[in-house]
Amino acid sequence: MKRILIVALQQEVSSFNPVRSTRADFEEHLAQNMRQTFAGTDTYAGGALKVLDGAEDVTPICVYSATACSAGTLQHEDFLALKTALLDAVRAQLADGIDGILFLLHGAMATTAETDPEGDILEAVRALVGPKPAFAMSLDLHGILTARMIAACPAFETLRTYPHVDFADTGARAARMMLRLLREDLSPVVARLRIPMLVRGDACITETGIYGQYMARAVARAASDGLLAATVMIGNPFTDVPELCCQVLAISDGDAEKADAAVRDIADGFFDHRATMQADLVSLNDAVALARDGRFPLILKDAADAPSSGASGDSAELIHALLDADVTATILAPIVDAPTVARAFELGVGVTACFHLGGSCDRRFAPVRVKAKVAMLSDGHYRMETWGTWDSAGPCAKLRSGNLTVIASTRPVQLFDRSLFFGHGEDPRDFDITVVKSPHCQHRYFDAWADTVVSVDAQGATSARVETLGHKLCQRPIYPLDPIDTFTPQIEIFR
Repeated sequence: MKRILIVALQQEVSSFNPVRSTRADFEEHLAQNMRQTFAGTDTYAGGALKVLDGAEDVTPICVYSATACSAGTLQHEDFLALKTALLDAVRAQLADGIDGILFLLHGAMATTAETDPEGDILEAVRALVGPKPAFAMSLDLHGILTARMIAACPAFETLRTYPHVDFADTGARAARMMLRLLREDLSPVVARLRIPMLVRGDACITETGIYGQYMARAVARAASDGLLAATVMIGNPFTDVPELCCQVLAISDGDAEKADAAVRDIADGFFDHRATMQADLVSLNDAVALARDGRFPLILKDAADAPSSGASGDSAELIHALLDADVTATILAPIVDAPTVARAFELGVGVTACFHLGGSCDRRFAPVRVKAKVAMLSDGHYRMETWGTWDSAGPCAKLRSGNLTVIASTRPVQLFDRSLFFGHGEDPRDFDITVVKSPHCQHRYFDAWADTVVSVDAQGATSARVETLGHKLCQRPIYPLDPIDTFTPQIEIFR
């Protein structure tokens, strides 16, 4: 029986969020606890375990998992602590032998001193276990796959859908690639084309947008050519690191020319869609006008302050605009505001008092003063609608102020579904207006039943107006930060 270790390290960061993330933001699981947490869930680990548990010739061993909500850049000393924990967990398995290691990563981490922590982890594990064990990994399509990462692990699978609905499938595909590495005499060769463009907006939705056509082209080309895998990664435009860009990749079994030709074919014309693949935003004034016109149910997406993309989640800009305009429709909104939650706990359920919402993390945001009743207090533990796993927003408070209901959390959490609302007894379908702090959500969560869904041009660390954020590290020129019309494709080969 071949022994396959499973390790996970996942976080996506925005370099423009002034609040640094720490080890305390991560949920860490060891060994059997990791298996109990993720087995049977719609996650990378859940999908990988289903495949590996069903293989008769391998023993999958959950070793270590550290996952966090997207956030600001990770403090480097905390990354080093996570790295030590991961390496210690792998080291403890050395005596019994290791045939393969499956890495479940995101790909868009960054620390205050390391722009490629995933590459650093892969290299460190390789140095620890030696050249023999096979490496494979899963990645988010918003990851920034670096040369260091490919050199250390040239066998990988990525998400294929956005909004993401294939976490388990991607983990399963990565696990099947690991099985092939152990059962067959494979020699992965990776061809990579880096395309100087950053993208955002509805054209990135794989089911309906341009991006989906290119991802489908990659999947089809991999099947027709017998490639190990092929993908199109669009990166996270808010992770300001040297290799940030879109990229097309193909993995062949020892045939560099085949991988090269596949990449060129898949990427053909992609750069021409650079303008189309930007966000279509409505102004704050137009969003308020929609609220006044009664275009209900109305979903106002505040993607500029999306915790799932790395923002702090404490902007009350949309709340302020709606209240200032005397909108009388019922409003449901989330906000990250630890001081407000702490005050609500001090006052207790049923007490009415003045609160200042927002601006507790990112000082660019002005707080909004409201007189509100503490309607509910909670420990912030709830089950994720998307994955079926448990999440924690820290202590939370539900506040009611006239037509406004706010769910205030102590810490940022993923807000691309309705979990936080459901966990506090509220259903967005019962409100006229819902503020959603995510660029895109699965269609069934909001779009399927809302009358109007718009992305609002607000301020924040994950604004779709990426040219305004202040990138300093990514290679230039790159669109839309720079007005470039052409580029010369250069294929990199990794053997």
